[in-house]
Amino acid sequence: MAKILDALPNELVESLQGEKIVTFITLDKETKEPQISAVSWVLAQPDGKTIKIAVGHNAHCASNVQANPQVTLGVIGAGSYFEIKGNAEVSDIHNGTMKFRVITVSVQSVEDVMFYGGKVTAEPQYEKTYDAELAKKLDQEIYDVLKQ
Repeated sequence: MAKILDALPNELVESLQGEKIVTFITLDKETKEPQISAVSWVLAQPDGKTIKIAVGHNAHCASNVQANPQVTLGVIGAGSYFEIKGNAEVSDIHNGTMKFRVITVSVQSVEDVMFYGGKVTAEPQYEKTYDAELAKKLDQEIYDVLKQ
């Protein structure tokens, strides 16, 4: 059985420095069923105790967190697949190129949940399909806020 940690290991902190597909699981505020969101504006703090995620200002996952702060993140990184559980809070709306909110996750537990004998040899990649200059501007604004 894998060891459960109370903070992200350094290799995972390094992996969660933005532009990474992360599965963000919340409980739907109405149905109470798990809801999955794919997020990519993600920044782990150096101490491994906090992860900040940016989402659109009307994101369903943000209203779910406001109703129930318990969240789970699924992360491919550091050669494996990790389950990160924590409590989250949602910021007020940030106005910029787009309106967004920051969800701050206080890490409670980190567990390597990769199946026995498996190792991740390549991480998922994606590309942004909208205007490249707009994407660059938006990324800069959001990461400036996430680093605060």
